[in-house]
Amino acid sequence: MSEVKLVVCHECDLICHEATLAVGEAASCPRCHAKLFHHRASSLEQTLAMAFTTAILFFIMNTFPLMALHLQQNTRETSLLGAALAMWDRKMPVLCLLVILTTMVAPAMQIGIEIYVLSRLKWGKQLKATGLPMVILQKLRPWSMVEVFMLGLLVSLVKLKDLADIIVGPAFWSCSGLIVVSAYMGTMLTPHNVWNWFQERKSNVHG
Repeated sequence: MSEVKLVVCHECDLICHEATLAVGEAASCPRCHAKLFHHRASSLEQTLAMAFTTAILFFIMNTFPLMALHLQQNTRETSLLGAALAMWDRKMPVLCLLVILTTMVAPAMQIGIEIYVLSRLKWGKQLKATGLPMVILQKLRPWSMVEVFMLGLLVSLVKLKDLADIIVGPAFWSCSGLIVVSAYMGTMLTPHNVWNWFQERKSNVHG
C-alpha cells in the first residue's frame, strides 16, 4: 500500500494531498490559492554548499572595509560595524541598534541555523532536532534586512559622489553577493524541501 503524502496550507490550514510535480512547477492551495511549495532541482548537498557560501560572504562583509572616502589627500575607511557605531556617536542609538540587529545579528543567526539544519540532515543522527530550528528560521528571516541597508548605502554613494572620491571596498561586493545568494537560499531551504530530505535520510538510516 503506497504512502499518502499530505501537506497543510500555511494560509488557510487546508489539508491537501501532495501532488507530484515536475521541476519548475508549483502547487497551490485549491481553497485560497496560496502557493504551497515549488519543486526546484536542488539537492541537500547543493543547498549546504550555498549555506557555506553565505557564511563566507557574511564574514567578508563584516571583516573588510565597506568603502573609503578620499578627500583632500585624506582617506577614511569604514566598515559595517563602523557605520553603525557612527550613528551612535551622532546621537542616533535606536537607528544604530536597528542596523546592528538587521544587518549583523539576524543574518548571523539565520546563516548559523541554516548550516545547523542542513548539517543535521546530512551527517546528524538525531534528525528530529531540525524541527525547532526551522520554526525559528521562519520567524527570523523577516528581520534579516541586508538588502535594505544596501539600498540606503547606494543612496548615500550617489549623494557623496560629487563631494569626494569614493573607493568601494570588498565588503560592498560581498554584501551584494550575499543578497543574491541569500535570496536563492530562501527558495532552496524551504520546509517542504527539508521534510523531503528528512524522509530520504530517515529511510536511508533505517534502510
